[in-house]
Amino acid sequence: MTSLPKSLDPKTLATLEGLQVRSRQIVEGLLAGTHRSPFRGVSVEFAEHREYVQGDDLRHVDWNVYARTDKLYLKQFVDETNLHCVLLVDSSASMQFATEQSLSKYEYAQCLAAALGWLVLRNGDAVGAAVSELPLKQWLPSASHSEQFQRLIDLLTKVEIQTQSPSKSFSDFLTQVAIQLSQKSIVFILSDFFMDSEALTRGVERLKVKGHDVTLFHVLDRGELKFPFQGDVELNSLEGQQTVQVDADLIGGRYQELIEQFCQNLEATVRNLGADYELLASDVNLQMALLTYFQPVSYTHLTLPTNREV
Repeated sequence: MTSLPKSLDPKTLATLEGLQVRSRQIVEGLLAGTHRSPFRGVSVEFAEHREYVQGDDLRHVDWNVYARTDKLYLKQFVDETNLHCVLLVDSSASMQFATEQSLSKYEYAQCLAAALGWLVLRNGDAVGAAVSELPLKQWLPSASHSEQFQRLIDLLTKVEIQTQSPSKSFSDFLTQVAIQLSQKSIVFILSDFFMDSEALTRGVERLKVKGHDVTLFHVLDRGELKFPFQGDVELNSLEGQQTVQVDADLIGGRYQELIEQFCQNLEATVRNLGADYELLASDVNLQMALLTYFQPVSYTHLTLPTNREV
């Protein structure tokens, strides 16, 4: 098996400037490994012509019309199975957590969202995005034009990290997104999901009722999953002013049980709603995370592998 490029490891990516560079490296590595796009082609129905404007994709030019009129016209199509993908990224304060000078959970989610967006746009389909703030100011409607990737990068990098817990607001955030979506979409939600489970359930239900396919990428730091601390430790809340002194040796075992139970309960709840779930540690190679996720892939439904160790 070919070894994965070191440039795709989160610790190395953390030293790179620019989300655009990071995401493209991830995608180039992914496609080099698969030798194909993880998305299938789509069928479309011709609708009408429109005149070419600078920046349009020349692949859509109707050269037969050009031969007759000496003018450039593009073919426009009616969507039949075109993918509309929406990326929802949690910007709550807990997403800033990171250990060992690696990417924070938010930075990891940023890279993952940008790479997914680049894959969708590369395939000629539409991507949109939002970050979890209310009111919904940072909303990027789905589009497939040439400027959309830069707009996605701008949205993901110009975010004010929240200081309050998302427990009460996340359901409202997902509800507002559901209202904005006019077409059936594949919705990716990227978060640590440290929030009220009932609020999350209500939000996912609203998306599912409207016919959207929903996948939750559960992003946690390795330190949150394994609790690698020893002796007396001071724990500080990122979403409040609380500080707690604990004996890590005393509580480590119980913490491990609780975090595993938390992840298992979340997965069970999500799958019962008809949504998909993927647990990712933020030190996992991003190419591997995507490569494993897209096996197999369908345009109308994304099937996740099961029983994988994080």
